[in-house]
Amino acid sequence: MITSKDVRNKRFEKAAFGYKQEEIDEFLSQLEAELDEMERERIEANNKIQVLADKVREYMKDEDALKDALLGAQKQGHQVIREANDKADEIIAAAQAKAAELEDEAVRKHAELMEKNRAEVAAERQSLVDARQQVADFKKSLFEMYKSHLELISSMPESFDDEAEEDVYQPTAEEIAAAVAAEEEAAAAAEE
Repeated sequence: MITSKDVRNKRFEKAAFGYKQEEIDEFLSQLEAELDEMERERIEANNKIQVLADKVREYMKDEDALKDALLGAQKQGHQVIREANDKADEIIAAAQAKAAELEDEAVRKHAELMEKNRAEVAAERQSLVDARQQVADFKKSLFEMYKSHLELISSMPESFDDEAEEDVYQPTAEEIAAAVAAEEEAAAAAEE
């Protein structure tokens, strides 16, 4: 490659009938100036290329670092998701176990309450049967007492003086007993 220094140092021999020396020198001066300018631009361009190459290398390093960071973040994200899923599975399993435990406890308490209620109902039924028997026994004893009182009343004389008896209807003990029995049957039918 020819440089401006080569142009400056180049000398031509003089010949008769040749080119004008001033025009050649002027042309060589222009050529030298342009070559100097081109050399400056080339150096400047090389410097810019070097800066850009350094930047590209830096970006490539950054790109590698970013790739590594991205891969690390993806791995971390997958690990976090996996851990969250594991934790969620643990929580669900614990909640299901607790729900099953609570359900078993509720079933057990329900069974206990049902058994207690059955026992209370049976006791109340027995109390009702006993109360009905007591009422029946009381009615029977009362009826027997009425019957004996009616017999005593019937056996009493109708009057104590010899005065004239009035015609007043007096029921007999059998009639009174029949009326009491009819009332007792009506009362028993009403209870049922």
